[in-house]
Amino acid sequence: MNRRPRNFRALIFGIMIFTFACVTINIYFPAEKVESVAGEIVKDIRGQEKEKPDKGDKTSSWMNLLSGLQANSAWAEEATTVSNPTIRALKERMKANYQQMKPFYAKGAVVEDNSGYVSLGNTQALDIKEKRDLNALVAAENSMRKQLYEEVAKALKIDLSQVNRVGEIFAKEWKKPTR
Repeated sequence: MNRRPRNFRALIFGIMIFTFACVTINIYFPAEKVESVAGEIVKDIRGQEKEKPDKGDKTSSWMNLLSGLQANSAWAEEATTVSNPTIRALKERMKANYQQMKPFYAKGAVVEDNSGYVSLGNTQALDIKEKRDLNALVAAENSMRKQLYEEVAKALKIDLSQVNRVGEIFAKEWKKPTR
């Protein structure tokens, strides 16, 4: 008789240990928010216009009216806009760097990788001075991108251990063709 309660206690204790051992910590990562911010920042750096509805299109005025009713614009802007003095300064430096790198993109000498950084592509057609200049541009670009990803993570209250994920999301935006 004494054996049964002891086995029951051991079983309960074993179940409790198993339950606590299986608990995982889920770190919140706002992927949709990062995607939205990445799209906005990349378009700004690359000098792309935001899409505007056609004035002659009658459906666009209805869509504007409906979208105004759906969400408060201040809330929507807060959810997708990330800016601070460091990010604004980085964007300006990256715009200038992008203008210098544009011809190298066209030649295939610079490529976007899946981690959100640039790397050298086919540089065989470049002379020594162009290669040296391109190496400096790529190094500067990658340094600025790393800092940008860290600043975006801070602004969105994302743990800095997740900066690589921020870079991967930005990579998708960098790879989109420019218009």
